Amino acid sequence: ISYFTVLFLNTAITLNISLLIFAVPAPVENVSIQSITTSSISLIWPIPAGNRSSYEIQISGTSPLNLAPDTKNTTVGDLIPGNLYTFTIFTKTGNDSIISDERTLSSYTVPAAVENVTIENITTNSISLRWPTPDGNRSSYEIQVSGDPSGNFTLHSENVTVDGLVPGNLYTFNIFAKTGDELISDITTLSTYTVPAPVENVSIQSITTSSISLIWPIPAGNRSSYEIQVSGASALILNSDTKNATVDGLIPGNLYTLTIFTKAGNDSITSDGTTLSSYTVPAPVENVSIESITTSSISLVWPIPAGNRSSYELQVSGTSPLNLTPNTKNALVGDLIPGNLYTFTIFAKAGNESIISDRRTLSSYTVPARVNNIIAFKENNNSLKVSWSPPEGNKSAYQIDVLGDHPQQFNVTAESVIITNLTSNFQYTVRISAVVGEYDQRRQGSSTDISVLLSDILSATNITITSVNLVWIQPQNLEDISYNITGFGDPSFNWSGSTEEALIENLTPGNLYVIHLSATSNNTVLYGYGEQISLYTIPAPVENVSIESITTSSISLIWPIPAGNRSSYEIQVSGTSPLNLTPDTKNATVGGLIPGNLYTFTIFAKTGNDSIISDKTTLSGYTVPAPVENVSIESITTSSISLIWPIPAGNRSSYEIQVSGTSPLYLTPDTKNATVGGLIPGNLYTFTIFAKTGNDSIISDRTTLSSYTVPAPVENVSIETITTSSISLIWPIPAGNRSSYEIQVSGTSPLNLTPDTKKATVGGLIPGNLYTFTIFTKTGNDSIISNATTVSSYTVPARVNNIIVFKENNNSLKVSWSPPEGNKSAYQIYVLGDHPQQFNVTAESVIITNLTSNFQYTVRISAVVGEYDQRRQGSSTDISVLLSDILSATNITITSVNLVWFQPQNIEDISYNITGFGDPSFNWSGSTEEALIENLTPGNLYVIHLSATANNTVLYGYGEQISLYTIPAPVENVSIQSITTSSISLIWPIPAGNRSSYEIQVSGTSPLMLTPDTKSTTVGGLKPGNLYTFTIFTKAGNDSIISDRTTLSSYTVPASVENVTIENITTNSISLRWPTPDGNRSSYEIQVSGDPSRNFTLHSKNVTVDGLVPGNLYTFNIFAKTGDELISDMTTLSTYAVPATVENITVNNITSSSIYLTWPIPEGNRSSYEIQVSGTPSVNLTVYSESVLVGNLVPGNFYLVTIFAKSGNGLFSSGTDVSAYTEPECVKNFKVTNITLHSVALNWMAATGNITSYFIEVYRNANIYKQFNEESESVLIGDLYAGIQYTFIVCAMAGDNTVKGCRTEISAVTHSSSVTLALVYYATDGQREQNIMAQMNKLVSERFPNQNITAVWKQEKRIL
Repeated sequence: ISYFTVLFLNTAITLNISLLIFAVPAPVENVSIQSITTSSISLIWPIPAGNRSSYEIQISGTSPLNLAPDTKNTTVGDLIPGNLYTFTIFTKTGNDSIISDERTLSSYTVPAAVENVTIENITTNSISLRWPTPDGNRSSYEIQVSGDPSGNFTLHSENVTVDGLVPGNLYTFNIFAKTGDELISDITTLSTYTVPAPVENVSIQSITTSSISLIWPIPAGNRSSYEIQVSGASALILNSDTKNATVDGLIPGNLYTLTIFTKAGNDSITSDGTTLSSYTVPAPVENVSIESITTSSISLVWPIPAGNRSSYELQVSGTSPLNLTPNTKNALVGDLIPGNLYTFTIFAKAGNESIISDRRTLSSYTVPARVNNIIAFKENNNSLKVSWSPPEGNKSAYQIDVLGDHPQQFNVTAESVIITNLTSNFQYTVRISAVVGEYDQRRQGSSTDISVLLSDILSATNITITSVNLVWIQPQNLEDISYNITGFGDPSFNWSGSTEEALIENLTPGNLYVIHLSATSNNTVLYGYGEQISLYTIPAPVENVSIESITTSSISLIWPIPAGNRSSYEIQVSGTSPLNLTPDTKNATVGGLIPGNLYTFTIFAKTGNDSIISDKTTLSGYTVPAPVENVSIESITTSSISLIWPIPAGNRSSYEIQVSGTSPLYLTPDTKNATVGGLIPGNLYTFTIFAKTGNDSIISDRTTLSSYTVPAPVENVSIETITTSSISLIWPIPAGNRSSYEIQVSGTSPLNLTPDTKKATVGGLIPGNLYTFTIFTKTGNDSIISNATTVSSYTVPARVNNIIVFKENNNSLKVSWSPPEGNKSAYQIYVLGDHPQQFNVTAESVIITNLTSNFQYTVRISAVVGEYDQRRQGSSTDISVLLSDILSATNITITSVNLVWFQPQNIEDISYNITGFGDPSFNWSGSTEEALIENLTPGNLYVIHLSATANNTVLYGYGEQISLYTIPAPVENVSIQSITTSSISLIWPIPAGNRSSYEIQVSGTSPLMLTPDTKSTTVGGLKPGNLYTFTIFTKAGNDSIISDRTTLSSYTVPASVENVTIENITTNSISLRWPTPDGNRSSYEIQVSGDPSRNFTLHSKNVTVDGLVPGNLYTFNIFAKTGDELISDMTTLSTYAVPATVENITVNNITSSSIYLTWPIPEGNRSSYEIQVSGTPSVNLTVYSESVLVGNLVPGNFYLVTIFAKSGNGLFSSGTDVSAYTEPECVKNFKVTNITLHSVALNWMAATGNITSYFIEVYRNANIYKQFNEESESVLIGDLYAGIQYTFIVCAMAGDNTVKGCRTEISAVTHSSSVTLALVYYATDGQREQNIMAQMNKLVSERFPNQNITAVWKQEKRIL
C-alpha cells in the first residue's frame, strides 16, 4: 500500500488530499481438501504473502462465501450429497474491487447413505430389496452380499433382486452409494434369511390309534427348524436335521390335517406349507360280550370305544358282514341256524373305511331248536319208550330229564329212548331238550315235556293241561268187549267205548283226577279186570309275567293268576336259591341281589308232589346298578376336568358322564376315573355321572358335581402406550370365560377388571420407574386362577426443565438444566446442525464442542432409563442457538430470539443498535450486551446486524451480521381423515408463520417430506392391521431447525378374511378355516346368524361352532379386528348343519306288495327325507313328512330301507336302516288229497313271490294240536286220532320263517273204521313190523275194496 500527498494551492484555500493505493493481493496457493461429508467440503490453504481484506470462494450453484483475511480454512456447507462442486478462491483488498488471481479446485460431496432399505420379496433362492432414492446424486450403488454364495453388484436403480441363493441361508447385504470419483456413502447393512425350501413328498409312515408318523426327504438348503401344525392339537417344533416325526396324543378315529413347513432365522420366515390329511386308527372294540342268545339270533354288546369312527363292521362266519353306525354299542345278528357255532369278528372303521382297528373275535352257539312230535309208548309197568322228531338246525345230543319219585338225567344222541326204573302207578314228566357245545359254550334248547303214568292195565301216555290220553290192555280171549271210564275230579267225566284208547278233554289244569276203568263182555261185567289210577293234569303256565319294580338289590315280578289249580309256584333265579310261593300268589319280590347284575327268572307252577310242573316262563332283568358315590375332582386344567371315584358295588355295563354343553362320555365298567376334555376355559360345568346296565335303559341314581375349568391365561400381553405416569397394556381376550382379571403391579394395589376387558391403563406411576405387571384371570368365586403372565416396563422419564445456555467460545457451548421429576439413568444430548452429535451424560450439565461459528444449532435434551428393548426416552426439551465472533443467539424460539455479544475493550459509554431484516423487521437500541427480541414470525429467516457508537462516534470494525431462523410453529390438531388396509390419511390446519417443509416420520417406513403449504397427506404402503405412530413436525432453514413434534397413533384397517372354507359339518357343529390374511390383527370376530345365534372372538384361523341345531341354516360373518376396534370388510358364508339322523323307525304295516314306515320328527330341521330301498325292485323316494308307503314290491322279498334326512343345500344325515320282508301271498287250490285213520294228506299251489317254507297249523276242537314248517307244496300229517275233525291252516313263510302270509284254511275228519285181523307170520328179520303192515294192508284192500281203510300197528303176537 502506498500513500501519496497532493497539494493544491489556491489563493484562498490550501487542500491536502491523501490517496491510498492498494497493490493486487497475492493469490491463494496450494488449496487442498481437508474433509468431505454429504453436505460439506472443508478446504485448507497456507496464508498467502502480503495483506488482503478478505477471501472470496465462489462455488458453482451457491452464493459466494466471504471469509476474514486471516482465515486459512473453511467449511462449505449446505451442499447436496454426491454433487460435483468447483471452488474458485481468490483474495480481495480495498473495497473488494481488487482481486488476486483465481485458484480452482473440484470435488464431489460424499453421496447420501442408502436408508430405509426394505425387503420387498423373499423366495427360496432370491431376495428382493428396495429403498427410497437418497438425497442428492450418485453415479451408482454397490451391494456386497455375504453368505453362501457371496457376490458384489453394481447397479443404477433403487431396487435389486439377488438370486441364485441357497434356501434358508442367512445373507448380509452391505449397500452404499458411489460418486464419479469413487467416494462412497456410509454403508447400510441388512441381514435376512431366504425362505427355506418346503417339505415335499411327505408320506405317512405309520398310523396308530393315538399317533400319525410322517416321513420326508430333507429339503434342499438350510433351515432352523420344522413346524408341524395339527388341526385340533398343539404345533410340533422339530430340529433342522429331522426327516420324520410322530405326532401323538391324538384321538382314535379322528381326521387330522397336518401342515408341515420349514422355518429359518428366528422362525419368522417360513416356507410354503405342505398339507396331508389322515385318520388315526379307530380304537378297537373291547370287552365284547354276549347279551342274549336265541335259536336264530345272538345279541352282542360292548362299551363305545374311545375316539371316533365312521362305522363298525361285524363279520359273522357264513353270513354277510353287518355294517353299524358309529355310535352303536350293541348288535343283533339274526337269521341264524339253531344250534350252529358262529364266530363274530368286530372292528371299527374310519375315513373311507380303509383304516380299520384291531379285530376282536368272539364265538358262540345259537340255542338249539325245540324237539317236536313227542310220542310215548308203554313198554311195561316200569319202562317207557319215547320218540320224537329232530329239531330244526343242529344239535350234538339230547338231554333227557325224568321228573318224579326217582329223578333221572342223561344224554342220548338218537331220537328215541327207553326209560326204565319207573315206579308203577306214579306220574312222571319226561323233559327232552337238544344241546350243543361243551363247557361255557354249552347251549341247551327249550325243552318239550310229556307227562305219563304207567300201571298194570290202565296207563296215561300223554297228560296235558286240559287232557289225558288213556290206553289199556285188552282182556285175552274175549270178544265183544266194551269199556267204561269214570273220572272223579273237577269236572268229573265218563267215557264208554270199545277201543283200548281214549282221549279225555276239557279238564281243569293242575287238578287231581281219580280215574277208574271197568269192562263188560256180552253184557257181563268182567270182575277182576280193570284198574283205578290217580293223576294230575299239568298246571297252566304262568303267563304275561312282567317286572313291576327294580332296585339295586331286588326285582319285583307280577303276573295274572293262571287258570286251574296248582300246589305252589317256584321261581328259579340264576345264582340264588329257588323261591317257593303259595298257589294264590300273583307277585313276588326277589331280594338279596347284586346291583347291576343280569338275572334270569324261570317261573312255573307245580302240583301233586311238586314233580308235575307247568311249562316254564322265562324273564330276564337287570337290577339297578349301584350309584357312583364320593366323586371328587382330581385335577383341573383350562380344557379338562379329571374326576375320580371308588368303584361301586356290583356290576354295570358302562358309566355315562353327562356334561352340560358337551356330548356324553361313555366309560367301561371297570373305570374309576375319567378326564373330560375339550372344555372351554373358565366355564362352569356340571357333571352328572351314573352307571348303566343291560341295554343302557337301566340307570343308577345320578350323582352331580360342578366345577369351573381353569381360565385361560392372558397371553401375548403387549404394551400399547407408555407415559410418564401410566402404562397401558393390551392383550387378546383369552379363550373361554372368566369372572375377572387381576393385574398385580409392584408397589401398587391390585387392579381388578371385568371379564370382557382386553386392555388396561395403570396410572399414578412415577416417571422413569421400572414396573412389573403380573396379570391372570379368575373364575368362580375367584379361587380358581389361571397361570400368571408377567411383563415389565419403565415409565417414560419426565421432561427436563430450566435449560440455560452459556457461550464458551465461538465453537463451544455450555448447557445446564434441572433434573426431571421421578427417575432417570442418563440424559441423551442430540445436537442438530451441520455436524450432528449424539451422546449421553449423567450430570445436569454439558459442554458441547466442535461447533461451527455462525451456524444455527438445535440442542435437544431428554432423560432416559433402561437398556435395549426396555429403554425409555422422555420427551425432549429443545433450545436453538447460534454462536459467532461477537454476536450470538443463545435461545431461539418460535417468536423470539435472545441475543448476546461482547463489549469492545477499553471503551466506555457505548450504545448498541440491532437491526433485524425479515418479516417483521425490527430495531433495538440499548446499552446492555443482551437483547430479547420478541413478536417474530415462526420459521422466518432473519438477518441481524449489530453496530455500536461511543461518544457519538461509530465504532468502525466492531459489530457483526448473523443470519438465523426462528423455530417453525408445530403442527397441531392433527386428525385422521380416513383409514384403509394400506394407508392412513392425516389432515391438519396450516401452522402460523413459515416453514421450509414438513416431515412425517412413520415407524417402519421412510420419512415423508411435504411442501410447506401442505395441510393433508396420505401415508401409503402400510401393512393391514398394524399400529403406526406418526410423528409430524415442520422444518426451516437447511432442515436442521425443526418444530416441536406432534405424535399420533392409529391402526390400519385389518385385511379381510378371505377364502374361508368349510372344514367339517356335523349335526351340531360347523368347522371353518381360512388362510392368515396379510398384515396383523388383534383378533377375529365371528357373528353367527341362525338359531341359535352367537358371537365369537378368537385368535386362531379356524373355529368350530358347536351347539347348533341339526339341519338349520347358519350364516357366518367373519372379520378381523385391531386393538382399537377397527374392523375389516366382512366375509359372509352360509351353510346348513347336517340334519339329525332319523331314529326309531317303526314298520307300521306290511302287505304282500307294500311296507308302510313311520318315524318321529328328528331334532332340528330338514327340507325332506330321502328313502333308499334296496331289494327287487330297488326304489328311491323323496318325502316331506315322517312316513312313507313303499309300494309295488314283490311278495316275500327282503327289503333294506335306508332313510336319510336332507338339508336345504343337499347335506344328508347318517342313514338309518330298517329291514323287512313283504308278506307272502295266500296259497291257492288248498285241498285234501288223502285221509286215513291217523293221517291227512294236503296239497296246494305255490304262492306268488319268494317263499322259504310253509307254516302248517293243525287245530282240534279250536286248540292247536301241532304246528310245523314244510318246504314243499304238499304234506302228510300223521299222528292224528281216528274219527276226529281237524282244521288245517297253511300260510306261506318268508325270510327267516318269521314273516307269515295270509292264512288258508280247510277241515277234514280222519277215518274211524276199525277191524281186527289175525295173521300168523314167522320172521326173524329186523323188518317184521314193516312186513306185517304190508301184508295186513294187502288183506284190507282185498276185503274192503271200496273203502279208504288203513291198518295201523297195534300189537305183535309172537308164535314160537
